[in-house]
Amino acid sequence: MTGAQANTQRETTPLRRDNTRIRPDRAAVPPEPEQATRPAFAPPPRRDPPPPVRQPTSRQAPVPEARRITPIGWVLRGLVLFAISVLSGLIWLLLKPGGDDEAAPPPDPPRYEFTLIRREEAFQGCQNVSTDKIRNFFQQHECAHLTRALYNTKLPNGTRVLTSVITVLMPDAAGAQQLNDLTTRDGTGNIRDLVDDERDGTKDMPDLDDDAYASGRQDRLVVIGDSAYFDKSTPKKDPALLDVTNEALKLGWPQDQSPR
Repeated sequence: MTGAQANTQRETTPLRRDNTRIRPDRAAVPPEPEQATRPAFAPPPRRDPPPPVRQPTSRQAPVPEARRITPIGWVLRGLVLFAISVLSGLIWLLLKPGGDDEAAPPPDPPRYEFTLIRREEAFQGCQNVSTDKIRNFFQQHECAHLTRALYNTKLPNGTRVLTSVITVLMPDAAGAQQLNDLTTRDGTGNIRDLVDDERDGTKDMPDLDDDAYASGRQDRLVVIGDSAYFDKSTPKKDPALLDVTNEALKLGWPQDQSPR
């Protein structure tokens, strides 16, 4: 063929790869056959080991023990508890409702031995056995209960004494205080005793003319006493008889609360 070149094999120079520009640290490392299919996980965070525990030395302060209570501390605690109990009792006494049960009689018995001669209750009311201003008082403030009694006793020297004890139970302590104040004043009258009323068996007994008179209030109860000698005249304000009368006032609550 005209113009045709001979079919000769073209000689070419083979390409050579220049690896001088590849950084060795970034070269890929082919995985091993058994790890080629395992997923890659991030390495666990680094944990620092816990600090060593310091053992206490002789210079360190020891741990304080439980505080011990001294004997004085126990005494103080006892006093505080006692004060609380007393205060609670006082509050209960102030707030307790009123009732038929009143204050107990004095714990100490009379120093004289009183023998009961006669005891009566005034079912007719206090005003019907009273005189003058005391009678007027009971017309406005009638008593709740009244007893009149006579006792026989002896002095240490053997002298016989007659003692009258009258108990008047008022509706409240305020009324009892008003009655007691009235009975202690002169010229206000009195509540007649069994000798004044000439009850059976009192004909030969001495008159009780307030020569050894005494009275006292015990909560709602007013106790009135008077004494006289059996076998001799009774002087005014005789010390021995006044002592007997004051001791007889301790019979007030037992006399008021004795079986009717």
